[in-house]
Amino acid sequence: MPLYSEALYRSVVLVDVARFTDARRTFHDQVAVHRSLTQLLEQAFDESGIEWGSCDVEDRGDGKIILVPPDVPQVRLADHLGHRLLAGLRRHNAVHSDAAAMQLRVALHAGHVRLSSNGKVSPAINFAARILDAPDAKAWLAQTRSALALIASEEFFRDVIQHEAAEPESFQQISVVVKETSAVAWLRLLGAAIRVSEPEPEEVLELLPPGVLEELRDPLDELVVSQLPTLLHRAAGPGVPPPPPGSTPWGVLEHLADVNAGPDGFPPALAFVELLARQVGDRAVRAKLEGWSSAQARRLQLDAELAEFRAAHADPVVADTRLHLMIVIQHDGIDPELFVLSHWRQDDPEEWPPARGRSRTVRVHEIERHVDELVVEAERAWRGHSGAVALEVVLPRALLNLPVHQWHKEHDSGIPRPLCMDYPIVVRSLERMMSDHWHRVWNLRWQMMREDPRSAEVHYASTANPDSPHAIEAALGQQPQCAAIVLAAAPSREPSRGDQLMSALRAGLPAVFWHRTDAEPERVREIVERLVEEGGLGELPTRTQAVRRDAHLDSPARFDVKVVQELVVMWDDPARLVNPEELAG
Repeated sequence: MPLYSEALYRSVVLVDVARFTDARRTFHDQVAVHRSLTQLLEQAFDESGIEWGSCDVEDRGDGKIILVPPDVPQVRLADHLGHRLLAGLRRHNAVHSDAAAMQLRVALHAGHVRLSSNGKVSPAINFAARILDAPDAKAWLAQTRSALALIASEEFFRDVIQHEAAEPESFQQISVVVKETSAVAWLRLLGAAIRVSEPEPEEVLELLPPGVLEELRDPLDELVVSQLPTLLHRAAGPGVPPPPPGSTPWGVLEHLADVNAGPDGFPPALAFVELLARQVGDRAVRAKLEGWSSAQARRLQLDAELAEFRAAHADPVVADTRLHLMIVIQHDGIDPELFVLSHWRQDDPEEWPPARGRSRTVRVHEIERHVDELVVEAERAWRGHSGAVALEVVLPRALLNLPVHQWHKEHDSGIPRPLCMDYPIVVRSLERMMSDHWHRVWNLRWQMMREDPRSAEVHYASTANPDSPHAIEAALGQQPQCAAIVLAAAPSREPSRGDQLMSALRAGLPAVFWHRTDAEPERVREIVERLVEEGGLGELPTRTQAVRRDAHLDSPARFDVKVVQELVVMWDDPARLVNPEELAG
């Protein structure tokens, strides 16, 4: 079994030769490209002040994975490397045939990496591979016939290029929709052979000639439509920021009129009008919107694309659909005092998993403030969303007793507001999310509970008997309708013989309750019975929020406030998972 190094933070550079397997390349052409690629990279790195011999390099045939030492300033990758690679590409292409010429795509990112004798393990490398394969980057590289495409992750652009690079304005934002990844990146093209900003007039139709857009001003300027940010997201992708507060559909359409179409050639402005039409109840307005987009599609020769778009988006966006902010907190694996906080923010109710947001390394006493920042950022992105939102905190076993349900937001105001006032907030098990061999029974119990919540049962555990370590598992095996358990005591940081939490996770129970300070069992049972009565397990997060919110009233509900405040509710939805490779980082 290979031994893995500690996770080290490294700059990550992925290189790929565009169209390496093109049919026009002979075997000898591929050999020439492969040989030149290594020589070109060695020289470009050395000339950029990044010693090639100090980098960890993995050959991928038509590309390479390069890990740069942490002491190398990242700005050298942004400022110097591109120009030196371009010089090397020009030298190579000047002395080789067209079939042996090279175009390169280079991804720039950074993150934690573990090394072993069998290779590298890193969500950062995985994400760099996704942005390297971004269809927008490939399309722009081919269309401009550039020699080099530098593709920086959103994090690398924000932290390095935007603040330290000499020419941040030379990068343009692009969408990245590859496999399960939906994100944005920043593209810079070097050595372009043609300028796509100056097309031949006879080859390209103007998207929206003067006056055409104005046809929709009157119906859209006063139109009130729910889910405006979601409509914008679906029309233009994650690269376009949400509309400012108070925006009308007309204002959004005006903005999208200047946004380029993606690789599929379907303009975001037309997509937005089509999506708007699904949301409009007035038949006359809907007919006008659909007639307008049909006319523009005919003019642009996009009738087939419009028909395909309409088939894929036949239903309106549901206004009351819930959005989620998932926050994962785990030990960083190196410093016992540090924790990695990652998040996945859902901006579209039909999108899961969304792109992983920027991770941050914090100390335990800083976690609540960083969660506050993430919640405020999410609220800004959700400002036009009229439905509900929820907060989930995914924790490893050792952190399950963090009092997340007691955390606050808006600390900078001087009057922090309890999170439970605004959100259903639950904890989830990182251990279960990463243990796919538990997922079958988990899905079965979840499905049973969702189909018939009134029949779902709760198991109330008694103090564990060390002589019967599998008593809970045996009892749960006899209760196929059981969907929840109330633990006899708060789970320990490490599992032990007869561990009740471990038994609950292995049995697939979606809901687990426990009291952080071990209140009297009858008091805990009283609250749980109120939460789950009359099918309440099916709506447990919102019921729990209501009880926690009531505890802040001048005259609290009949429950003991202290018991309510220390009650932990684990609510695990097996349909809402994220990439295990990202969790492992």
